[in-house]
Amino acid sequence: MLLKEKRAERYLPIYVGSPQADAIKQALMGIRSPESADDALSLSGIDVPLSMVESASVVVKQFEDNAFNARLLLTYQGRSYSFAYPTVRALLLGMRAGARILVEEQVLDEAGLTATV
Repeated sequence: MLLKEKRAERYLPIYVGSPQADAIKQALMGIRSPESADDALSLSGIDVPLSMVESASVVVKQFEDNAFNARLLLTYQGRSYSFAYPTVRALLLGMRAGARILVEEQVLDEAGLTATV
């Protein structure tokens, strides 16, 4: 998977396994699979379908030991929640919740690729 910087020609390559790639592809195409355990989060003991989340963001925060670290940030019933997930899982859950994908500048500096013409 390649994430592209919005206002530049920098890319962040992230390895995604085949099952996750299929799920991400479906999320990008707007195909909703039936709600499953993967589509719900436990927020303070309350099971919340991703469709009930008010806003969401995924932040790729670190690149350490050749692995990315990410957080899924959600707002539900006016309260903010932050979850640490493996990056691919955060991206998948975030896409299903309509999240913006953000990457910290330091991560792009360390692991990003610049396209040259």
